[in-house]
Amino acid sequence: MLYAWTSIGFIVLLAILLLAFVLWRRDSLVFAIAALIVGVPLWFAWEYARPTWTTGVITGTEVRRSDPDARGNTTDVQYIYMRNLSGRGLELTNEDSWWWLKRNSDRVFNDAKAAEKSQGETTVMWNRWRSTLFSFYPNVLAIGSAGSWPFWSLRTIGFYGLSIGFWLAFFYAFIWLSRSRAPDV
Repeated sequence: MLYAWTSIGFIVLLAILLLAFVLWRRDSLVFAIAALIVGVPLWFAWEYARPTWTTGVITGTEVRRSDPDARGNTTDVQYIYMRNLSGRGLELTNEDSWWWLKRNSDRVFNDAKAAEKSQGETTVMWNRWRSTLFSFYPNVLAIGSAGSWPFWSLRTIGFYGLSIGFWLAFFYAFIWLSRSRAPDV
């Protein structure tokens, strides 16, 4: 349970809240509120796109046809079911993603089918959240053998490299703005 509170996402959220608190204590109430109004939605978007990975056993795969839309068009949605090492079940979708430059969903689904048959441990990298209210499922980005993979993938390094620059710019901008607006004593 402690792992969730020490994840990168919660550390960034706590840093945003700490920034707002420090700005408020420096009598920059407008900047503190602006940091929360800008920072929290940015954090939600970043957390939604952030890659996560888990190791476990793929227990099933399925293709379901979606309900027809207004024009009568349907799509096939690929689902991958897995059980992680703690025994918790995880249901994932497999679809192409422009954000992650993923255009190989058929190869990923084939890897999932092979892992299902072998019943060996695999590591699955995914993003997005599970929402039963809106029927959202996490999207599989890649599947590989259990071990040191997938942290060293180019996508993951690029995402976290850009994230470091983005969040440092966010914090620097609000600190700079609060200092530049501070009255001279």
